[in-house]
Amino acid sequence: MLSIRMATSVAFLALALIPALARAQAPSPAGPGTAPPPSPSPDAGPLTLPPVTVSAGRGSSLDRLDVSTTVMTREQIQASPETGVDQIVNRIPGVWLPTIPSSQLHPTAQPVNIRGFGTSTTINTLVMVDGVPVNDPYFRTMNWSAIPKNNVERIEVIRGGGATSLWGNMAMGGVINIITREPSETQTSADINYGSFNTANVEVASNVVVNDQLKVGVSYNHGQSSGYNLTPAQYRNVNLVPTASKSDNIAASIFATPSESLKLFAKAYYNQSYEDGLVWQYAHNNWSTYRLLLGGSYRLDEKSSINFSGWASGGSFGTINVASGAYSLVNTQATNQYVSQVETAPNSDQGGSIFYEGEAGPVRDIKIGVDARRTTISDYNNLYASATAAPTRFNANGEHRFQGVFAQGTYRFSGIPLDVTIGVRGDFWQAVNARVLTVNSGTNNLVPDSNASSFDPRIGLKFHATDEFVIRAAAYRNFSAPGMNQMYRSFASGTSYTAINPTLQPMTNFGQEVGFDFNWREFSLSGTFFNNNLDNFIDFVTICNANAACAAPYISAAGLNPAFTTVRQYQNVGNATFQGIEIIGSWQPSEQLRLTASFTNTIAYLTSSQFPTLVRTGVQLGQVPSTMVTARAEWRPLPELGITASLKSFPSYWNDTGHTTLNQGATLIDLGMTWNPVKNVEIYGSIQNLTNVQYLATGYTVTSFEGSTVNNTAIPQLGMPFAATLGMKVRF
Repeated sequence: MLSIRMATSVAFLALALIPALARAQAPSPAGPGTAPPPSPSPDAGPLTLPPVTVSAGRGSSLDRLDVSTTVMTREQIQASPETGVDQIVNRIPGVWLPTIPSSQLHPTAQPVNIRGFGTSTTINTLVMVDGVPVNDPYFRTMNWSAIPKNNVERIEVIRGGGATSLWGNMAMGGVINIITREPSETQTSADINYGSFNTANVEVASNVVVNDQLKVGVSYNHGQSSGYNLTPAQYRNVNLVPTASKSDNIAASIFATPSESLKLFAKAYYNQSYEDGLVWQYAHNNWSTYRLLLGGSYRLDEKSSINFSGWASGGSFGTINVASGAYSLVNTQATNQYVSQVETAPNSDQGGSIFYEGEAGPVRDIKIGVDARRTTISDYNNLYASATAAPTRFNANGEHRFQGVFAQGTYRFSGIPLDVTIGVRGDFWQAVNARVLTVNSGTNNLVPDSNASSFDPRIGLKFHATDEFVIRAAAYRNFSAPGMNQMYRSFASGTSYTAINPTLQPMTNFGQEVGFDFNWREFSLSGTFFNNNLDNFIDFVTICNANAACAAPYISAAGLNPAFTTVRQYQNVGNATFQGIEIIGSWQPSEQLRLTASFTNTIAYLTSSQFPTLVRTGVQLGQVPSTMVTARAEWRPLPELGITASLKSFPSYWNDTGHTTLNQGATLIDLGMTWNPVKNVEIYGSIQNLTNVQYLATGYTVTSFEGSTVNNTAIPQLGMPFAATLGMKVRF
């Protein structure tokens, strides 16, 4: 710990001196006989105030970074046929999310994946809204219904761990930052749409620009859907129903510019989401979230500023899950299902950051700062072995704290078209105040506190071979702490018990990538090869399989009865490699037409395993498709008419590292249209899964590694079929 703190302090101090050293090398002030620099004209306007830096690059333009990036503009977002932000993000090159819409998925089954860093067991891709982490504090999954499409100004994606020196924990796979809208003019707008599965959305928003110093915006969004039936028709009975959903969002923002040097903002969000009938009609989920964000930017001079932000958020996750009873794929008419779990998990999350941003001589994009975060959870979990059994109750509490110091700068050599970016970060993590109580027996497990720290440097090169061709490379080290659910959540079903593991160690990764960017007229092409070597990979394993002697220590520690003979647990299972290529191209043959396409190949596998009979080496990790293809066409044949088509294609892939569930591949085509018949009126429509491809987004489960014997108690799930939406927006 001490050596890491010392290394971080020395590196941080060295980079902090960059501005002073660069200024020291600057030309001396004018001496006698030298004409002084001209004074500013009295008619010159005020210096432009830099924007508040809530961007994924913490103020850096993403196209200047030495890693692979994408920025999706508001125009592209609004023209996208996909109605949910999750499915829009899922069409961005190199990003993988479940193809089932988020409103049809259990809240704990919504991972986010870039370059293989994101499965339902271990999520290491950071999602932010306005620079604030929004992955669920407990499960690390995403509640996409809390981000209405109309609220989004742009979506920024940094692929790979090159941004970790700025953001720290969880950014191994990359960063997805969603920027919400800032009011630009006084207006009121209304949006209403209706579509397949009785899906409807209504939104009302109003912005008031009082003057150049004050802007205010408020919005309300309501969405609901009867949903589609996830279960294939041949396996349904009266209790297997479509998944209905409902969500409400309220947002408010204030932007103030009290002086030419100071810009402030405040944003507040509230979301309430419900799901009813998730596979079984008795199943129910609810998710509530609130968030308050305050921040601003103070300009020191034309090239430097101090940026600051802080947030406080909280909410609660609740679920009612259902056991299938005697139902199986060969006994589909059994209807003796019962409630097997009732769980409530409230959480709170606070954090903030402050950093200096500026330039000094040949050194640009200097960032020196600190950030911190504190997350607490409680989990009240009631588990039922039968319809008449008394519940097994677990109560858990935990707290994680994070602190980070970071510094980064880019040096442009004189006479050589080469940029060198050096960054350092120190991450400090503490897991404290945790306990797990088995209510039935009164067994109270006080979990020992733990901590870890990590020194994470990075270096990047960007060589401008010509005005059109750039070669880039980066190497970095990064860190990700174990999730709170991985450490503290207990679960019991039948004779199986999921044990806590407070001894989990953080994952560390050493990543390298090399790529190019070619831009010529209206054509662009980029390519990236990446390789990551991750230590202490966390996965979910069965450590005792129907073995009472093996299970006994875990069962005894939890205060459970000996009937539990199977034990599952999150473990640091070994080391892993993630490598592959990304190719992204775009071409705009005319002002009316723009084409983009991408190809991604990702190979992710364990190179060593602590449990070789349970978690194999050399096989593809679960929920990581080996290839992905995306394509998009944006065509505006008339000024008032726009047509957008998008495609995503992927092969069959394993849902789990044990290779027991094979999800089917598909090629999905979506089509969207916008038409402005008169000023301030827009009529739009979309079709998702245009060709109505029928595929199993969650496939059949087999009883052994890539085996042939089907587990008849596991129900496969359909991907979303053909769905159409028609809507209208009006601005006043």
